[in-house]
Amino acid sequence: MRMKRWRLSAIVALAAFMTLGGCATVAPRIYLLGYPSAVTPVTRDETGLAMIEVEPVSVPDFQDSRDIFVRKVPNELVADPSARWGERLSVGVSRALIAALAKRQPDIRVTSSRPVLPAAQQVRVDVDTFEIREDGLCILGARWSITRDGNRHAATTDYARFTVNANGTDTAAVVAAMTQAIDQLADRISVALNHN
Repeated sequence: MRMKRWRLSAIVALAAFMTLGGCATVAPRIYLLGYPSAVTPVTRDETGLAMIEVEPVSVPDFQDSRDIFVRKVPNELVADPSARWGERLSVGVSRALIAALAKRQPDIRVTSSRPVLPAAQQVRVDVDTFEIREDGLCILGARWSITRDGNRHAATTDYARFTVNANGTDTAAVVAAMTQAIDQLADRISVALNHN
């Protein structure tokens, strides 16, 4: 009888331990594309500044989530269980690209908001590739078009593919490489904006 009670107590204790162990999962780390905002206070009158409207960036449907995917083999993507985006990928790319363009165009207002008056230029970006390889290589392929005068005049359409090697295979290093790829895209778009 004592043996049965001991076994029952041991089984109950083991079940409780396993249940508590299952609840003690570690929350995933949250990542954002781009750089932190400057801490220096800034006040700027933007009245009368020319405006560039950046439309929401489109990314492939299978990537437009908060999962951070890594391409393990040619046709397999694996979500990183210990990390997530702080926002959907399309939102993060749009935000990071607008910030990068604003840094490169300090005398122009760069916005994602539809202005009351037509913007001087509109930028549309379609990302067809934005992936991380298992070895830390980041690939960004994007097509962009720039129009003027309320989308009435096509100024330029272009495509480029950028590759950045991460300084490691950990998620923080890979996100930094993805941010660098967005910076390279912003450099190319900024050049096109200055020639229109």
